[in-house]
Amino acid sequence: MRICTGPQQHVVEMQASVTLSALAMRLGESLDSDLDRPWCKHRLYEEVVLPHGWTDRENMLLVTERAADELVAAGRARREYISAIGIGVHCEDSLYWSPKANRHVLADFGPDFESPTVLRRLASHFQCHGL
Repeated sequence: MRICTGPQQHVVEMQASVTLSALAMRLGESLDSDLDRPWCKHRLYEEVVLPHGWTDRENMLLVTERAADELVAAGRARREYISAIGIGVHCEDSLYWSPKANRHVLADFGPDFESPTVLRRLASHFQCHGL
């Protein structure tokens, strides 16, 4: 990442916010298209971001999560964080869904998304890639 100072920095920040807003809109469309289960940040990245050629996984996961959080702040998505430790590995994920799904908390999606089942599923990943 190139760091700029002065007027150039302002331009870079404006471009980044426009990109996040466009990405947030695409993520919102995806959340609205599948109301039967929540989307983890990894699924959002793999199904929405990756097909557009953005392959820097670690950085783009952060950008994806920020764009999804933008939807939450605007009231266009709901979110729950989950965190589990298993076999010495700490795994965290963020799950998002559309308010159109008529579910208020993750457990409303059924037994697969209730604690402790969802935590066991997350902790069972030998290499954490989300749900």
